[in-house]
Amino acid sequence: MLACHARAAPHWRRRQLLALLAAGVCLCAPAQGAPMAVGIIQSEPLGFFNDQGAPAGLHHDILRELSRRSGVAMDIHIMPKARMLVELEVGNIDGAIMFAAPNSDAVAIDAGVTDVARLVALGRAGTPLRRYDDLVKARTVLFLGSTPFGAPFELDERLYKYRVTTYDQMVGMFVQGRANVIAGNMLVLLFQLKKQHQEQLLDPSVFLFGNVANHLFIGKKSPQRDRAAALQKTLQEMARDGAIEQILLKYQGKEWQHFKLHDER
Repeated sequence: MLACHARAAPHWRRRQLLALLAAGVCLCAPAQGAPMAVGIIQSEPLGFFNDQGAPAGLHHDILRELSRRSGVAMDIHIMPKARMLVELEVGNIDGAIMFAAPNSDAVAIDAGVTDVARLVALGRAGTPLRRYDDLVKARTVLFLGSTPFGAPFELDERLYKYRVTTYDQMVGMFVQGRANVIAGNMLVLLFQLKKQHQEQLLDPSVFLFGNVANHLFIGKKSPQRDRAAALQKTLQEMARDGAIEQILLKYQGKEWQHFKLHDER
């Protein structure tokens, strides 16, 4: 019907209508080469703003290198973890770096592993954690409720487990002596304690729950979802040639090598 009206209209009206239609197409279709909006967790050292106010962090730097190598422009958004999957699902962002979740496949395409996190329990000096039973003896454990520790930890009622919302809160409570054990991403915990010059609080014997990969997910509603395969290939190249390891060392250093990780699996 629109085409019929266009043919019946005067010449200038026809040109105006065609211009409006063209403008409508431009508003609806993504521009070629538009930056991919990607969310990363707001947590030092994964994603944060440094003392100069510039964005930084492990995931920020991995995305910058991924963008440089792949030629895909990226607009990086640092945001709370709880928001990312929702923003990805509704299409407010194109992608996000996060752990795989039960509902990830329903809303996103896996575009490859960005890094691997060591999920550990760290004890106060004099509280070695060589086996799971040592956690039970320690009793009081602080942890992030959204972190996938798995069974038996998540179901064990012998432990006094306190969920916290941020690593800042967890480390602050640990430094204040309100818990004997903290559990989570080893990189983040050590970075936070080092920032407060409190590494000496830790016992060198650490219980390892396991290694969990962070992935770059591209939302199924994103107009850039067809780039997932190419980004995955680039991430694999970055892992093979050591680029990701070099970025990790920038934030992790070699401090973790002073600890002995115990794994009962």
